[in-house]
Amino acid sequence: MREAGVTMVSVGIFSWALLEPAEEVYDFSRMDRILDLLHENGIAADLATPTAAPPAWFFRAHPDALPVDRDGRRMSYGSRQTFCPSSPAYRTAALRIAGELARRYADHPALAMWHVHNEYGCHNAECHCDESAAAFRRWLRAKYGDDLDALNHSWGTTFWSQWYYDWEEILPPRTTGAAPNPTHRLDWRRFCSDELLSLFTAERDVLRRAAPGIPATTNFMVNFSIEALDYWRWAPELDIVSNDHYLRSTDPESEIDVALCGDVVRSMAGGPWLLMEHSTGAINWQPVNRAKRPGEMRRNALTHVAHGADGIAYFQWRAAKAGAEQWHSAMLPHAGTDRQIWQDVVQLGADLEALAEVRGSTVAADVAIVWDWNARWALELPPSPAPNSASRTSSETGTRPCGAQAWPSTSYAPTRTCPPTAWSSPPAST
Repeated sequence: MREAGVTMVSVGIFSWALLEPAEEVYDFSRMDRILDLLHENGIAADLATPTAAPPAWFFRAHPDALPVDRDGRRMSYGSRQTFCPSSPAYRTAALRIAGELARRYADHPALAMWHVHNEYGCHNAECHCDESAAAFRRWLRAKYGDDLDALNHSWGTTFWSQWYYDWEEILPPRTTGAAPNPTHRLDWRRFCSDELLSLFTAERDVLRRAAPGIPATTNFMVNFSIEALDYWRWAPELDIVSNDHYLRSTDPESEIDVALCGDVVRSMAGGPWLLMEHSTGAINWQPVNRAKRPGEMRRNALTHVAHGADGIAYFQWRAAKAGAEQWHSAMLPHAGTDRQIWQDVVQLGADLEALAEVRGSTVAADVAIVWDWNARWALELPPSPAPNSASRTSSETGTRPCGAQAWPSTSYAPTRTCPPTAWSSPPAST
């Protein structure tokens, strides 16, 4: 890591089963060793709460915490984010493990930042269970001031005899025989984003109480494939805005996607931000996963810096020997250090160190393009006169989209800057 210029490492992201092998039984021995080792070598820790992957024992005890899809099928555990965002049992367990981590490591000298959860809404943005239905109704009552007539008028429920006379009649937009009410669906998307945001702020507050001087973040997913959350509502809740950015492997002009998404994140941050994840080479979860061309990794990383990133991080440090992402590229590949990827990683570390003077700098853009997740969701709602309008290509719209979707970046002069304590070094390979 020292050879590669690593200055900070994200740790513990999916470690719940190891940290809490049984309910309220904890084993921090591995984490103790890792954090001590990082500190001894001058490397800071971005310590994560492990709540994106609840362990099997939790779901055996709380099977009702598993998410339900719009067809009424309850999912199983065995991957990640297999929980209902509205589950009281999940919230209790998540805050408990976050609290234990905070109490144990709040004063650890390696701790530089809290990493809350991981990629909220990547796999469980929506749950259609009865618990979620009840939470949705509470959200609607708050939004419409407990005025059911106001909701009916807003949703236009006179059409197709959808008028509601009791709040209990309102359900999530589950599978039905024809097109759903579009405003019902739009409010549902807003609710789902807010429900996950409430989980983030709850964990963040637990961490803040234990370590008020340590900034907290969670990794957004502003890229071509994710549109589940209203990040404009999320960004003010983060001490540091961070983002995961992966390219569409078949995109012949992926450098434009890097630039546009960087502008979106910079605008949300109001200044410098952190690239929490991208890849050194091929990923493993798209239909086609190509290796990056010579120089492409460096180009992408420095483009992120040019668009406001004060730190460059990768998933993952060492290529995994097993699991769902064992074929995902890494800083240290399966073949070891005698490979081009490793040489490129080491060179990038030196490049970033040489760019120390740009840390904390800001960009005042001359042009602003308004982008709003609510507007995008509305465009995608069925039925519409142009159902593919939210995913047209550049040749159709005259505007190069951020990846496959025609959602332009919002780019304007910053209104605030991220806390300087966020960055333990110049722009860093992490």
